[in-house]
Amino acid sequence: MRNSKSPLNHSALNNTLHCLFMLCALSTLLTLGCNAPPDPLDLFTQGRAAVEQEEWNEVRKIKNQLKEMPNADVETKFLEAVLHFNVLNYQASLPRLLEIAGDERIREECMIMASRIFLANGHTPEAMQTLSEMIVEFPDNVDAHRLLSAKYYDFGALQLTMKHCQRISELAPQDPRPDRLMGLISKDFDKNELAVAHYTESLKRAPGDSTFKQTSEVYVELAEVQIRLRNYAAALASLANLPASDMPPYLVANARSYQAECHLALGEFDEAQQYIQQAISIDAQHEHALEMHGTLAMQSGQTEQALAILQHAAAKHPGNDRVLFKLSNVHRQLGNADEAATVFAQHEQIKKLKIQYIEKNVVAAQVPSDANIRFELGKIAEQLYDVPAAASWYQAALALDPTHQAATAALNDLPARQQSN
Repeated sequence: MRNSKSPLNHSALNNTLHCLFMLCALSTLLTLGCNAPPDPLDLFTQGRAAVEQEEWNEVRKIKNQLKEMPNADVETKFLEAVLHFNVLNYQASLPRLLEIAGDERIREECMIMASRIFLANGHTPEAMQTLSEMIVEFPDNVDAHRLLSAKYYDFGALQLTMKHCQRISELAPQDPRPDRLMGLISKDFDKNELAVAHYTESLKRAPGDSTFKQTSEVYVELAEVQIRLRNYAAALASLANLPASDMPPYLVANARSYQAECHLALGEFDEAQQYIQQAISIDAQHEHALEMHGTLAMQSGQTEQALAILQHAAAKHPGNDRVLFKLSNVHRQLGNADEAATVFAQHEQIKKLKIQYIEKNVVAAQVPSDANIRFELGKIAEQLYDVPAAASWYQAALALDPTHQAATAALNDLPARQQSN
């Protein structure tokens, strides 16, 4: 007798076999997928992420994998360039960067690394050209603006420095550095209200940046500007924010001399004397402290003492026109007409040189690639007895024109001239 259910059992068997076949096929596909080689683009993405995390062993591993793959030459060379760059092997890194920089995926990174290599090797014109091209293609690259602002500051191209600092301030709203530099530039050009605004902004941002270690310097520079504006109470408040310790001695001496100036202006002579002595105890030749000491003696009616202090200050700091002006007045009060005239003539010469210095600074700002104007600024700085500034200008001239023989000779002569002074 035949089983009436046999057709149904046969159909069920077929369905079961079909399901088993499909499962086997799926398992085979999954196995093949697991054994398939990784995608080069995925690997490259992983490699760039490892670079961001500075996981150099992982970068090296991924680079080696890419090197074995066809059509991954650009990706391999980029990771090789980064690895060489990380260990300062610029000679190996730069050719790779130049070869692959046309790839849009990595062009920005290639350009910024190439710029850093050019700067490290002293190839300033190539670096400036690359960075200038960068900010056209990638106007929001904050590192490019940072490098440009630093180099333009070195060259005395201060308008361009301010321009790039302003952009950095916008792109990195937590960074206190660009406003600090803009405050310093504004201070140097007697744009005091603008300097206060930038210094205040820098101090506002400083607590959020644990790597910024110049907060004390900013407070002291801000106080200097506030004194120029005759806002002595504000200057004293700024100086009151300084830490009680962990300040370099030169900065403590600066702060004490500014506190002395504030109290002197307010007629508080005892407090002024106290701060003058503190500054001089740190640095017996401190320029501003000596000037304040002589000024206090003048205003206290101690003319002979003022004469001795200001003569000493003028001998140590012959480029200080304020000291010379006060010394001339003291000579006049004592009836030393000839000496007063001689010192006043020195004062006028220094003032004239300072005006020339400012005017040439303005020219230098307008022609950032002119080595000769920087050499001329170095010569004026020497006449103003500012040897560090002179060295900086000569170095700027040589950065723009390494063959500038006059700048080379002047720079080599500076140590001997400094000793003679």
